[in-house]
Amino acid sequence: MIVETRASFGGVGTRVLAVPGSDPPVVLLHGYADSADTWTEVLRGFGAAGRRAVAVDLPGFGRAGARAPGPLLGQFDAFAGALLKDLGPVVLVGNSLGAATAVRAANRHPALVAGLVALDDPVNARHWLARLARLRPVPAPVWRGVGAIRLPAPAARALTEAAARKVLYGPDAVVNPDVVSRWSSLVTQPRALETLGRYAFQYAIETAGGHREVRVNCPTLIVHGGRDRIIPVHASRILHRQIPGSDLVVLPRSGHCPQLDDPAAVVRLTLRLLDGIPR
Repeated sequence: MIVETRASFGGVGTRVLAVPGSDPPVVLLHGYADSADTWTEVLRGFGAAGRRAVAVDLPGFGRAGARAPGPLLGQFDAFAGALLKDLGPVVLVGNSLGAATAVRAANRHPALVAGLVALDDPVNARHWLARLARLRPVPAPVWRGVGAIRLPAPAARALTEAAARKVLYGPDAVVNPDVVSRWSSLVTQPRALETLGRYAFQYAIETAGGHREVRVNCPTLIVHGGRDRIIPVHASRILHRQIPGSDLVVLPRSGHCPQLDDPAAVVRLTLRLLDGIPR
């Protein structure tokens, strides 16, 4: 059974979803604008396998406390570091933004990260969308114009469902209505499109250097959805080369969020990594 509690890491209050089991715990970090809810089926899988697992809302997302003004990377790093000091050593599993945060945490806190699983890490992407986002900061008046856009609830739900099928999931996957509802609720909030766009571009600029300086020594598995329409597989291939001894798995039918369209594979692959780590 998934248990929901509240906790604070690095001064940021957040929601924690957890299942009990054996250590080391698996800590799950979600992607940009997502929440701990994205790991529900994965948490159930770890619970069934008797493995302790914890998912949290990252700062500024889900039901976590707001981020402070200014750079984003330092805030995510501080939150992850505090989380590791409280729970570590752990096996970190992250998707997208959560994957990039997990990679950085494994580099910064090697004694507290026993293993790493990075799903569809975006930082090494060099396709046209990534180059556009990193070209230059978008002027504030442009974002104010985006913030003035209002989406009626029926239109937002239809657009969100279409986007989920195209972006979050791989082909033939069954889209969870709870996921659609969660994203629809998010994009209909006042000035939501401005906030999401502004900080996505800011994060892209802050990570323009990629993972070139990262050094990770723990057992590492890099996973990418072969049908990811946001981040090409080449981003994970680069990360695989940057982390000596890592393994790379491409899930041919998964999209940007394998934890949604193939949670069983995410659990299976993580358990395989865990089998090689002393409890």
